[in-house]
Amino acid sequence: MHAKPGTKLMKVLTIVGRKLYAEHLGAILCVDAHDPTEVNLSINLPRQYPFEATELSRRFLRLGAHCLQEVDKGLVLVVKGKILRYDLEGKRLSHSFRTPSGNRSLFLCLDLNHDLYFSEYIGNEDRQPVHIYQSRDGGRSFVVVHTFPVKSVRHIHGIFHDPYTDTLWVTTGDTDAESGIWVTENGFRSLQKILGDSQQTRAVQLLFTRAHVYFGSDAPLEKNFIYRMERNSSRIEKLQEVESPVFWGCMVGEHLFFSTVVEPTSISPMKLAYLWGSKDGEHWKRITGFRKDIWPMRLFQYGQIQFPTGKNDTGYLFFTPFATEKHGTIQRLKVTDLF
Repeated sequence: MHAKPGTKLMKVLTIVGRKLYAEHLGAILCVDAHDPTEVNLSINLPRQYPFEATELSRRFLRLGAHCLQEVDKGLVLVVKGKILRYDLEGKRLSHSFRTPSGNRSLFLCLDLNHDLYFSEYIGNEDRQPVHIYQSRDGGRSFVVVHTFPVKSVRHIHGIFHDPYTDTLWVTTGDTDAESGIWVTENGFRSLQKILGDSQQTRAVQLLFTRAHVYFGSDAPLEKNFIYRMERNSSRIEKLQEVESPVFWGCMVGEHLFFSTVVEPTSISPMKLAYLWGSKDGEHWKRITGFRKDIWPMRLFQYGQIQFPTGKNDTGYLFFTPFATEKHGTIQRLKVTDLF
């Protein structure tokens, strides 16, 4: 399905209740998750370059909204080099914050106090300090709340709120020593490494259930697996071998989903990005796959299956194939039909 009849090149961003936010060539759309032909909101993002009208140029330049969060009667968006805020009542888009690194974050994280967090995701070959930022005013301003010092990590993959413990978890990479899963119970006044020091604990996105924390390994030169950590004991279980590194994950109700990535450094010869799912967290099923498109992945990005962030109780799994066949289409699957 497409989120708008005849409209292609859409990317899912987040879901809030029945509202599904997506991007179409620099415009943010909000559609009804139960009737995705109904567009309830459209916001045009400012152009950053004069030659970004085509999808290939946007892929090459890493343009568009990388993530979105609804907070305090507004939308906060991460685009390349800056944070934007759209006032839903005043219908005004404003520049909120310029990231010092000039790059982007992969995730925005909102806790129960409606404090908003993002982290720097940069190339950082020389291992300069990497920062985590917090906003306590709905994304209107940000301050640094934690810094990984020089030569400690290459970059931060993401920050994730654990709804069962109201804690914040952080994933980092990329070498063995830099790879880790961290947690803070006090808003980054302290940060503890729970798992780390191997490529199998080099994770991107985390999923939470009452008893476990789930993740997939992002190990381009090793075999990759879906894991879970038992909360009470910190015991790690290797659940399912997958074809290549795992970046993205999501939940629909209690069902869990992860997707693999086609990248040039992977030891896997597979040129397909795969979608994996589980209804109980223990038994996993390969649901579908999408073949990498013809464009060079180092220039035009890896083959991926991207999910919306946010709590999804619609009963439908939404995702966007990216840099693969069916690139830029919003796909919808009824979860009860998958298992």
